Amino acid sequence: MERWWRSTVSGEARGAAGALARAALSALSLPYSLVMRGNLALYQSGLRSRTQPALPVASVGNITLGGTGKTTATRRIARELLARGIRPGVVLRGHMRSGQQPQELISRGDGLLVEAAQAGDEAAMLAATCPGASIAVGKRRERVIELLEDAGAQVALLDDGFQYFRMKRLIDLVLVDATFDLAAARVFPRGYLREPLDHLRRATHLLVTHSNLVADSHLRRLQSLLHDAAPDLPLMLSRHAATGFYWLDKPQELIAPGEFRGRDLLAMSAVGNPASFEGLLLQLGANVTARCAFPDHHAYAPSDWDEVEAILRLRDAEAIVVTEKDAVKLPPAPEGLPPIAAVAVELEITAHKESWDDLVGSIERAARQEPAPSEF
Repeated sequence: MERWWRSTVSGEARGAAGALARAALSALSLPYSLVMRGNLALYQSGLRSRTQPALPVASVGNITLGGTGKTTATRRIARELLARGIRPGVVLRGHMRSGQQPQELISRGDGLLVEAAQAGDEAAMLAATCPGASIAVGKRRERVIELLEDAGAQVALLDDGFQYFRMKRLIDLVLVDATFDLAAARVFPRGYLREPLDHLRRATHLLVTHSNLVADSHLRRLQSLLHDAAPDLPLMLSRHAATGFYWLDKPQELIAPGEFRGRDLLAMSAVGNPASFEGLLLQLGANVTARCAFPDHHAYAPSDWDEVEAILRLRDAEAIVVTEKDAVKLPPAPEGLPPIAAVAVELEITAHKESWDDLVGSIERAARQEPAPSEF
C-alpha cells in the first residue's frame, strides 16, 4: 500500500488509473487539512487543555512524512546533554515494534531491557549508539515520560512530536529535508505534508537536513520558502556525515569512510527517504549499482532476502550496505550473499551553529530547573 501511494503521489503511476487515483487523493486532502486545523485550533484556543508532563520536553519533529533525520538529530542532542552532565530520556512512538505494552521502558542507558523487535528499530539503535540516555516507547507520551522520570532522566527528548498537540513543551525543533521539493508539496494524502506549511510558525527552531545533497540554488530557494513561512524562527543547516562503516559481524571495528570509494554496493534500507541514504553513499565515492528499498520501519523477515538475491542476479555488488536503524533488526543472511556493512552517521551543523548551541543550552537550563524560555 505504501509503495502504491508513493508511486501515485510522485507521478510515477501514469495513465488514467494514476490520474484518477491522484484526483481522489486530492479530494481527501481537504477534509484531512480541515480536521488537522480544527484539532490544533481547539488546543490553541484553550477549549482543550494541554497536559503538563513530568519532565521538561524538547520535541524533534517534522512537517512532512518520511525520513528527515529526526532520530539522528535527537541522538546528537542527547549526546551533547550527556557531555554537559545532564541525563536525557528519549521518547519514541515505537512504530512497528512487537511489544504489546502500551508504554515500556526500553533502556536505562546501559543496553536494551527487551529484545530488539520488542523495542522497535529506532529505540534499539539509540540504545546501542547513545549509552547513558534512557529510552522509552509508547503512544501516550505523558505516561512514557513518567517512566523516564522514574529511570532518572532530567529532561525528555520527544522524537517525532510536532503533531502531538496535547502536551506542553519548551522546544519544538522542526526538521526539513533539503532533498524534498517543499515548494511543490501537497497535504496528505495527496502529498507528503503532514500539515500546511504555515503551521511551521508553531515551531521554535528550524533545521534543514541533508543540505549537502542539493545544489546551492535549490538550497537558497528552500531557505527563502522557510523564511516566508516562518520569518521569526532560527534557521540552521546540517548534513549527515558518515563517520565510517562497520561489518555487521564486527560492529566495534569502524572502517574509514573512504574504504568503499569506487566499490560496487547494494544500498538496502527501510527508511523514510531511501534516496538520501543512497546519496550519502554516492558522496563517499561508492558506486550504488543496486537498490533495495523497503517501507519505513519495515519488520524484516528471512523471506526479504529473496528480493535481495533477485536483485543481485541482475546487478553486481561487492557488499550490501544498510543504515544503522536497519542493522539492529536484520534477520541472519543466507549463505552466498555479499558481506553486509552498516554506515555510521552523525548530524553535523554546517550553518548557524550558534542557534544550535542556544537550543541545547536552553534544554540544559530547563533540565537544571534554571530560567528557561516560556512554554507555548
